[in-house]
Amino acid sequence: MRKATVQTYMPVLSKVIESTEKMGEQLNPSFEKIRQALDKDALSDMVPAEFSDIQMEFSDGTEEYQNNLKKLQSAPVPVRLMGRHRNLVAAYDAYTKACAAMTASLHVDDQTVDVAAFNQAEKDQEEQMNHISNDVQRIMNTVM
Repeated sequence: MRKATVQTYMPVLSKVIESTEKMGEQLNPSFEKIRQALDKDALSDMVPAEFSDIQMEFSDGTEEYQNNLKKLQSAPVPVRLMGRHRNLVAAYDAYTKACAAMTASLHVDDQTVDVAAFNQAEKDQEEQMNHISNDVQRIMNTVM
């Protein structure tokens, strides 16, 4: 088995971070629509097809994050980055679960949102994204 090096690890990390940022940018407008509808108590005013599309986008995004998590979990990690990588994987796993919880809070059948679950998922995502950013920054500082 080949020894894990920074040269084999960093491309995996870079692709996961790039994918995560891109997906976040794609999902943010949909998130904002739901957030505003909840804040204005106007969820019932939303077109059912749009609500359904948002739930599907969230589902696709969660699937992308789950794929990224698998890539991180199977990445060849240099020994000196092992601890920081484990922290990153734990934060990314928690982030992915928070995204799944947000997706699950959207009920297409009756166009409702479990507001408590949605709000908690939003809070958890923000918290875990801060952990992810810090972990990536620490890894980058170690490599540089």
